[in-house]
Amino acid sequence: MMKDEHWLETWEAYMAYMKKNKHRPSKYHPEDRKLVNWLKYNRKVRNKGLLSESRMKKLEELLKVAEQFRRVNQHQYLHQADVDNKG
Repeated sequence: MMKDEHWLETWEAYMAYMKKNKHRPSKYHPEDRKLVNWLKYNRKVRNKGLLSESRMKKLEELLKVAEQFRRVNQHQYLHQADVDNKG
């Protein structure tokens, strides 16, 4: 299997995980760690400017979907409730 094929398979697995479970993979679940570490590594490579253009586009697409499932703490929920009540 080529590296690009493996990268794309992992990308697809991450997207499928989010669509199925409606949340991001968790570092606290052993079965999710492969996906968590894959994303963390690819963010580092992107930040160093070493990620290919095609992978960069796919990673940005994945991060856009992942943002929908971003966890927020209770303080952000409380603050948003205050804003909603004033408006």
